Amino acid sequence: MATFTKATKTLKAIEDSIAADQGAKYRQTLEKVIPHIGDAYRGEDSPFRSHLGASVIGDECARAIWYGFRWFTKPQFGGRILRLFNRGHLEEARFIAILLSIGVQIYQQDENGKQFRISAVGGHFGGSGDGVAVGIPDLPAGQPCVTEYKTHNDKSFQKLKKEGVRAAKFEHYVQMQIYMRKMGIPAALYMAVNKNDDEIWAEIITLSSPLADQYIDRGRQIIILQEAPKRLSESPGWFACSWCDHKPVCHMGKAPERTCRSCVYSVAKEDGKWYCLNAEDGGRELTSSMQLETCPAYEAIK
Repeated sequence: MATFTKATKTLKAIEDSIAADQGAKYRQTLEKVIPHIGDAYRGEDSPFRSHLGASVIGDECARAIWYGFRWFTKPQFGGRILRLFNRGHLEEARFIAILLSIGVQIYQQDENGKQFRISAVGGHFGGSGDGVAVGIPDLPAGQPCVTEYKTHNDKSFQKLKKEGVRAAKFEHYVQMQIYMRKMGIPAALYMAVNKNDDEIWAEIITLSSPLADQYIDRGRQIIILQEAPKRLSESPGWFACSWCDHKPVCHMGKAPERTCRSCVYSVAKEDGKWYCLNAEDGGRELTSSMQLETCPAYEAIK
């Protein structure tokens, strides 16, 4: 049976605070927070993520993770999905306002005024944390914790409440473990909202250093691979494969996107850089723009 620590005191404090003044303090706080959620308002965006993210390393399919890091498939989303992504960014402001309204201290930037970031393998692996909180009612006074905010549909949310985040959303659990490990913080607060009825879930996660190290090392191994890992299943109809963005390349023989990263001559090294090992070029470094452009010597990884 799954075991987890529901943040009962935190959830009660939230409900009591909002009900006490019928949401006045929460709304006033939200007005101040929303303008600082930059991800919700950014314009043009790169079609590919430059690094392998801590948010995906817990996925069960190493091949899909490798394809993403190697830019095999250019993401193409419809309007509804893009609105869902944007809602996730806006919900971050709501979570922060909720916690601020019960007296929790929230830190969204480090001492240099930058978003909290963690990295490994020279920067090839990393992620951006939602923040750090102090004053969570379910933790000892003064204990800082990593914060992570997520949205769920009703089916996913009910599973989360029943089983806890480790069993219900393992990739989220791994993501927090890596943030805690790299930031030297032994606890995390996972908050989720049910998009159907606005019910909130909160859970306390404690650091498991061995698990965090295992998945940081998994990231390193995937990054340095020069060929795709084994498929999760040889059947394109397998549940996890049927909806995967990489299915056309993985199972149907579609050519990958033409980028340096999908070329047999490219290699990611632990200094955080990409190199072209084509003998003609003598092992030159590939800048971000060069990785997108490719060259006449391009040869797709099979």
